[in-house]
Amino acid sequence: MERPIVLVTGATGFLGGAVARRLLAEGWRVRATGRQAGAGAELAVEGIPFTACDLAESPDLLAELPAGCTHVVHCAALSSPWGRRRDFHQANVIATRNVIAACQATRVQRLVAISSPSVSFIYGSQQNIGEDAPWVDPAANYYIATKRIAERAVLTAGLPCVVLRPKALFGPGDTTLIPRVLKVAARGRFPLFGPDCLLDLTWIGDAVDAVLLALKADARCHGKVYHITSGAPLSRQLVLETLFAACGLQVRLRRLPLPVALALGSTLEGISRLTTMGRWEPPLTRYSVGALAYGQTLDISAARRDLGYAPLTDIPARLQACGLAWRKLHFPL
Repeated sequence: MERPIVLVTGATGFLGGAVARRLLAEGWRVRATGRQAGAGAELAVEGIPFTACDLAESPDLLAELPAGCTHVVHCAALSSPWGRRRDFHQANVIATRNVIAACQATRVQRLVAISSPSVSFIYGSQQNIGEDAPWVDPAANYYIATKRIAERAVLTAGLPCVVLRPKALFGPGDTTLIPRVLKVAARGRFPLFGPDCLLDLTWIGDAVDAVLLALKADARCHGKVYHITSGAPLSRQLVLETLFAACGLQVRLRRLPLPVALALGSTLEGISRLTTMGRWEPPLTRYSVGALAYGQTLDISAARRDLGYAPLTDIPARLQACGLAWRKLHFPL
C-alpha cells in the first residue's frame, strides 16, 4: 500500500516543524513549505522536501504544492500579541484562503487547520470552556480577529477538515511563549496582575499527537473544532516558580494592580501606533496583561472522545527540562 503524502505549511515554525518531523518518522511522505529558508534547508537535509513560499504572496506556487498530496496540515500563521493589521490579515486570512483554494482544487482527503483558543478570549476568568464558547466583539487584538476569520473560512469551505485549537504551546524550539517570559524574567523582576489563577499549557509532543490523530480520524470529525491542552491546568505561581528555578534565575515577582497594568498596556500601544505605525512591539499590551491575569482553561473532552486524544505529560517536569536547557544555553559551564 502506497504511503500517504502530506503537505505541512508553516513547517519552519515551532509546531509545523515538529509535525513534519514526526510524520516523517511515522512513515508518511512529507512535503513542507515555510518562509524561513535556513530552517527549510535543515528539513531538506532530514529528508523532507521543502519549498520556500509566502502563502499570501504566492498563490500560483501554492496551487502546485498539494498536487499528489492526500492530506494537508496548515500550521502557518503570524502568532504575536502585537503587530500591524495588514501583516496579520496577510499571514492568517489571505494565506488560509489560498490554502483552502489549493485543497479544493486538488481534492485533498483531509485538511487539519491549526487555530487558537484565543478566539474565545475575554478580559475575565474562563474555566473549562468548550469549543462553542461565544466570541466577544471586538476581538482583543488583530491576531485574534484574523484567526477567527481564518477558522470560519476553513469550516465553511466544504472541505473534509478538522480544526485544532492548541493552547499555550511550549517545548524545544519554542520561539514565543517561554522565550518571551524569560526575556522579562532575566531582568530580575516579573510583573503579576491580579490574584493567582489557573493556566492551561500544551507540551509540543501532545499537540503533535493531536495533529496525527486528526489526520487519521474518521469522517464524523469533519467540520469539527477541538480544544487541545496537556490536560493538567496549573497555578500561574507554580508555572513561573518552576520555570525560573530551573533556569537558575532569581526573580522577584512584582505585583501590579490590574487596572494600572491595563492602562499602561493601552498607553504603550498608543505610543507604538503613533510613533512607529505599530511596528514597535510594546513590552506590555492589554492582551498580554489579560492573558496572564485571567485564567483560561479548556475542556478537552471532545478531543478525548472523538480523536482518542490522551495526554499524559508531566507539565512541571517538562517546564524544568525547558528551564535547564535555557540555563545550559545561556550559562554554559
